[in-house]
Amino acid sequence: MMPDRLLERAAQEDLDALAQLDADGFICGREEDAVAFTERLRRLRHNIAVMEQALADQGTFTVEDLTVSAPERIPPQLFLEVASHCQDLYRFRIDWVPGFFINPKTSLLFGGCAYYFYPDFFALFIIRRTFRDRDHWLIYRRQELLAHELCHVARIGLESMDYEETFAYQTAASPFRRLAGGLFRRQRDSFLFLGAALLVLAGQLIRTFWLSNLPTWPLWAVMAAIAGWLGIQHRTACRRLGDAMTATRAAFGDQARAVLFRCTDQEIRDLARLPHESVLTWVNRQCEQHLRWKIIRHRFPPVASQQP
Repeated sequence: MMPDRLLERAAQEDLDALAQLDADGFICGREEDAVAFTERLRRLRHNIAVMEQALADQGTFTVEDLTVSAPERIPPQLFLEVASHCQDLYRFRIDWVPGFFINPKTSLLFGGCAYYFYPDFFALFIIRRTFRDRDHWLIYRRQELLAHELCHVARIGLESMDYEETFAYQTAASPFRRLAGGLFRRQRDSFLFLGAALLVLAGQLIRTFWLSNLPTWPLWAVMAAIAGWLGIQHRTACRRLGDAMTATRAAFGDQARAVLFRCTDQEIRDLARLPHESVLTWVNRQCEQHLRWKIIRHRFPPVASQQP
């Protein structure tokens, strides 16, 4: 995992070395230079080594409120199930992040989630124990969950909120989940919707068993307003992402999706507003300011620059 020589070359801004790291799912952070980026990767390597040592010596490892054990480790062959999917979609392949089969305390409908810590970049993810022996449970598929969480791990350094779930849900087999997966961007969104639904349920119960004349339409109105706001927010974001995709495709062709995957939320908004003929100029300007864009341009040369 990340030999010293590769990190030394990356720290000297060797674009071939940086591109190799990018292909392995180590995407340069939003404002990182070569030294900061490679230092973060050295900390990641150290933190994973500490975890491996703890698992070998004590059989368990605890990070914050999560304890994992060696027997719960996801076997390497399961990562092969999703390697080609992530490669085809976003041009990265991750086989280094630790994964475990765990059911957390509140696990009734739990499928999986990623734990990651920035800027230390220690990362691991967990999926439901059911998937140890099955590839499907309720609406979840093991391959889809693994690919979804690996997308989050790859984009840690971008500190994205607006499009994080949208990108991750593009790994879904269901067209509906690919379309609606980014509806809840933040925990706040989920809590607002669930809170409104619980209020409606409570109102209906009170009306049924105690106060038959209790009006419940205000509760339904609140829920409808929250659902409408979430829908409009998601529709606006999807339209903006579509505009950014069209603009990026004009410069990068079939690599546009992989390029956008490596963009910050603000960069996606900027690309969505750009005339197609200005994209390459904008990209060159970003390369002057950000190492990440130098890596992007090196890995995915703009089609315009390849024309005679």
